[in-house]
Amino acid sequence: MHTQNTLQAASGLSASAVRIGSNHGYAFDGDNVRLDAELLIGNPEAAAAQDWALQLWACDAPFDGVAIRGTKVAELPVANQAWISALTPAFPPAGRAEHSMVLVLASGQDGSFDQVNDYANFPQTEIFVQPRLTGTTGFSLAEDSVTLNVDAIDNPRSADNLSGSLSLELWAYADSKPEGIQLAAANLGSLAGQNSWYELAIDAPLIAKPAGTWNIALLLREWTNAGYVTRDFANFALPVSWAAEAAPTAEVAPEAAVEAKPAAPAKAAPAPKAAAPKAATPKTAAPKAAPAKAAPKVAAAPTCVSINKASEAELAAVKSLPKAVAAAIVAARPFKTLDELVKVKGMGVKMLDKLKGSLSL
Repeated sequence: MHTQNTLQAASGLSASAVRIGSNHGYAFDGDNVRLDAELLIGNPEAAAAQDWALQLWACDAPFDGVAIRGTKVAELPVANQAWISALTPAFPPAGRAEHSMVLVLASGQDGSFDQVNDYANFPQTEIFVQPRLTGTTGFSLAEDSVTLNVDAIDNPRSADNLSGSLSLELWAYADSKPEGIQLAAANLGSLAGQNSWYELAIDAPLIAKPAGTWNIALLLREWTNAGYVTRDFANFALPVSWAAEAAPTAEVAPEAAVEAKPAAPAKAAPAPKAAAPKAATPKTAAPKAAPAKAAPKVAAAPTCVSINKASEAELAAVKSLPKAVAAAIVAARPFKTLDELVKVKGMGVKMLDKLKGSLSL
C-alpha cells in the first residue's frame, strides 16, 4: 500500500509576495535532487514575515491550482534570495507509474510549509527507475511465521549501480488509518544494476497478529542515507482478520499480479533459491481449531523495537514510552546510536536509560 498527499493551492495565490521566475528546473543525482529556481520578490515586507521552501512534487496529472493527489519528492527551505540552486534528499514515489512533475513555492511557519504560493509544471513526465517487484507475489501465514513468495526482484538501474540493502516487508493497514503495522521482514542484501533475483520463497517470523481486519501489502524497501525507503509494493485483494488471542481466520492471501515476468537479462545472476513457489496455486493450510479450554496465545513481539524501522504504533506500544515521544522519534529518524534519542522532544536521560533494554537500532 502506498499513501499519497494532497497538493492544493492557497487562497490568494495570485497575490503572493514571492513568485517563481521563468528560469527553474530540477536534476536527480542518486538519492538527491538539485532544485534550481529564480525567485521574484514583489513585496519584501510580506516575504520576510513568512518562511519559504521549494518543493518538488510527483503528481497524477499537471497541477492547475485545484487539489490533486501526489507525492512530495523533495523540500528545500529557502531565504529571501533571487536565485536558488542546491541539492536536497529525494524521496520518489514507489511503483512504476508515470508522474507529472511540479515545482512548488510554499510558505509556512516553524518548518511546516503547507501553503502553495506559486507553482510551475514541467512538460516532461517522469518514471522513476528503482528496484521493483516483477511477476506475481503472495504470502502464506502459519502460526508463528510467514512465507513471502515473489517471482522476481529486478534492479533496472545502470549496470554499475549497486542498490542499497533491500528488504521485503509484509504490512497490515486499516482502511481508516494511513499508518500500518509491520507483520514480517526479511533482509535480502544488495542487487547489482541490470540484475534480478528469481523465484524467491522466504520464511520469516510473524512478529505481530493485530486484532481486527486488515488489508495486506508487500513492500520492497531500500536502505538509503535517510533510512529504508519504499521502492515498490503489491496490495493483496483479500483482507486478513485476527481476533484477540486467536489464530488468523485466513492463512493465505492470493497472489497479486504486478506485471508479466520479463525474460532474464543477459547478465542476470539469480539469487539462491530458498524454496520455489508453486506455479498453479498458492499454498493453503486449514485454519487450526481453537482448544476447548483456551484460545492459543498471540506470538510475543520481539523484546527490542527498532527506532529506525518500527512504526509509530509499535514504538508507542513499548512500556513507558509515551505516544508523543514515539511520534517524535519517527519524525527525527534515522539515528546512528540509541544515545541520539536524548535529542528527541520529550525524551530525557532517565527515560532513555529506562527504555534502552526495549529499543534497538
